[in-house]
Amino acid sequence: MISEQYIQEGLRIRRIYIQNLKEILKLEPDIIKRKKDFDKIREQMENVVNSDLNEIRKSLELDTRLLELDKEIRNIQSTIKPHYDKIEELKKDSDKLYLAIKEKYPNITAKEIEKQIMSRAEE
Repeated sequence: MISEQYIQEGLRIRRIYIQNLKEILKLEPDIIKRKKDFDKIREQMENVVNSDLNEIRKSLELDTRLLELDKEIRNIQSTIKPHYDKIEELKKDSDKLYLAIKEKYPNITAKEIEKQIMSRAEE
């Protein structure tokens, strides 16, 4: 049996991981909307490329659209990045926990570790 401190740490990692996934899922409607905005900007860019505008005007229009696109991308990144960073941090914590458990219990398998932690998660 894995000691309580390891079980609690595993449960903490799992709980925070799930919280972050839920937060990302809440953002899905906004991301879908922004994807539509991306498609609209792409279409506008195609229209500019195929237009009769002179090359300088086309270049200016395309630059404007690229700036809009870049702004939208940065907005999405700033919204998702904190959750992504937290999940990456949890992955490192999980790896450290696994190594600590394997060091203390060298004969335990990854399946057994998962089973013991998950059995407590279901309580």
